[in-house]
Amino acid sequence: MKTIVFTGGSSLLAQSWTKYDLPDYNYILALNQRKLEDSKHKTIFLDYKNVAHIAEQLRLIKADVVVNCIGLTSVEDCEDKPALAIETNVEIASNIASACHQTGVKMVHISTDHLFDGTKAFSNEETQLSPLNVYGKTKGEGEKAILSNNPDSLIIRTNFFGWGPAYKASFSDKILKSLEGETTANLFNDVFYTPISVKTLSENIHQLIDKAAKGVFNVCSNERITKYQFGLLIAATFGYPAEIIQPTSITEVANLTLRPKDMSLSNHKLCAFLGTSIPSIEEQIKALKLEGEARKERLVIPYGRQDVSEKDIQTVVDVLRSDYITQGPAIYKFERKVADYCGTNYAYACNSATSALHIACLALGVGKDDLVWTSPISFVASSNCALYCNAEVDFVDIDSSSYNMSPAALEQKLIQAKAKGRLPKVVIPVHLSGQSCEMDKIHALSKQYGFKIIEDASHAIGATYKGKPVGNCNYSDIAVFSFHPVKIITTCEGGMCLTNDATLSNLIGRYRSHGITRQATEMSKAPDGPWYYEQLNLGLNYRMNDVQAALGLSQMDRLDEFIEKRRTIAKRYDELLKDSIVETPQQHPDTNSSWHLYIIRLKKNKNINHRQLFEQFRAAGILVNIHYIPIYRQPYYQNLGFTNQGFEEAEKYYEEAISIPIFPGLTSEEQNKVVSLIEQPIGFQNLF
Repeated sequence: MKTIVFTGGSSLLAQSWTKYDLPDYNYILALNQRKLEDSKHKTIFLDYKNVAHIAEQLRLIKADVVVNCIGLTSVEDCEDKPALAIETNVEIASNIASACHQTGVKMVHISTDHLFDGTKAFSNEETQLSPLNVYGKTKGEGEKAILSNNPDSLIIRTNFFGWGPAYKASFSDKILKSLEGETTANLFNDVFYTPISVKTLSENIHQLIDKAAKGVFNVCSNERITKYQFGLLIAATFGYPAEIIQPTSITEVANLTLRPKDMSLSNHKLCAFLGTSIPSIEEQIKALKLEGEARKERLVIPYGRQDVSEKDIQTVVDVLRSDYITQGPAIYKFERKVADYCGTNYAYACNSATSALHIACLALGVGKDDLVWTSPISFVASSNCALYCNAEVDFVDIDSSSYNMSPAALEQKLIQAKAKGRLPKVVIPVHLSGQSCEMDKIHALSKQYGFKIIEDASHAIGATYKGKPVGNCNYSDIAVFSFHPVKIITTCEGGMCLTNDATLSNLIGRYRSHGITRQATEMSKAPDGPWYYEQLNLGLNYRMNDVQAALGLSQMDRLDEFIEKRRTIAKRYDELLKDSIVETPQQHPDTNSSWHLYIIRLKKNKNINHRQLFEQFRAAGILVNIHYIPIYRQPYYQNLGFTNQGFEEAEKYYEEAISIPIFPGLTSEEQNKVVSLIEQPIGFQNLF
């Protein structure tokens, strides 16, 4: 069995190649500044600037082959940082070649197809180098240095595609993510190349190693195609609409470092040496699709998603086949099930949590000249509901630990408001991410200062506070849940108001349905007949239909299961991230969160900033989000006179917070990908 060491072990090529386990090869991943989470292959540390150290480690592990995947591959970065390009693409490659020569280890160096000026097609191994940029120049100089220090080295010129790791997307990965997200992919129709799949590339390099090949080999496909044509092949093979792929010219991109327009390589030498042929690009893409299906890898990992079972679907179908698809019995059954779960007297299902918040405000008599306070770290619906009633809004800064409304900040604001004679009529605490606010303190303040409380528990069904379910309204007048698909349970869209107050219950029910009553005891006169109804309030049509309620009713059967899975995922994140560059969310001892969100906060460090980490996640197909932009920062609220002043904790939070994926279907492997990205500092950039 041969031992192959991949220098740049966390690179796209090393990670993609080593997915193809072969019985005759033992893979070892050499790392420098990066760490890998749960690698299935052995890893070692190498100081790439120290030839003696590299040689010593190669002897210790009895390496047979080194495949060098290290390189500064961003054309723009090479132009901006030529010294780093020389260090990475020339000096480190030269050091590894020297260490291999000293130890008798075969060196395979992965080079590039950017070595020529692009004026001719199918460059071969003898074509004179004529690079157009620093990247191409340093890669060419790296090749020369390697062969000078170690003449038996094998240089591979290539351009490949395949399934990459979470933190480094390949060109095909990026195209597929655009296709899946229905986001237009603008690809060059005037840049030609000869791409090859990682599987085909690795198979041919293994054969070259077995045949003791040395010198330069182009390992590529037979066909010369444009980036645009490649994108169309990906779309067609994976079954996506071709119109998502749009042609563009490289000349239309402003401020782009000069690149060759034709990077196509000839593989005649390779095919003659091995006595073989390369499959067509279309065949390689079909094989890529089969690999993806076999691995069942999610192309993107959302921050949250629904979990709909066959039972859920059948329950919905049964209602669709019944006599009632709206205003029928499924609504009441769903409402009663949630109310019983929470220990609440009354529950009213609505078409959204936004609607539920609105009618909660109406039921509490919020109107013109009234004042409503809420948290700035929430979705805009938490404050918009008051504006719908022609009231005014203000915000209370958050607690630095829970990210919920700070009781201390609330008390201080109330003292100031009382002195000014302008106290709030309603306060809306928001249970961010599923962790309850300190409701006992807020409730005590409500008694002292005379305001009503609406719990925005949109994130928190299934959570507990002081050992009892959130939504029981022990510390509030009304509580509101959301059933959006990313929430704990879903009704596609939907929300619910819960209360223990009979008067509020009647008002919520009326405001939900046009302000109309059919109860004779509430009417202004005796009914004209059994058909009679009266409109007592200016209400709205905020009803949920029976199809939605049926889904919610079925989902409630798995609520505890969903919560347990979320808590398990959160606990594992806590363990995996305890010594990382991020702060994990803290839990108040009185709360047990439902973990709708798992919010990390980036610690100050010299390697990566907040935006870079966010963009690194997104580029890898991990669809993190920010929950939330402080509401007072929104242009609409700025026009109302709000500024960033007075919200110190909310501002700090916004500069640091990122919501990472958490949902019942998140696998351990996907969670590992998320964590691996957090653990990647910016250091040497690995090739491909």
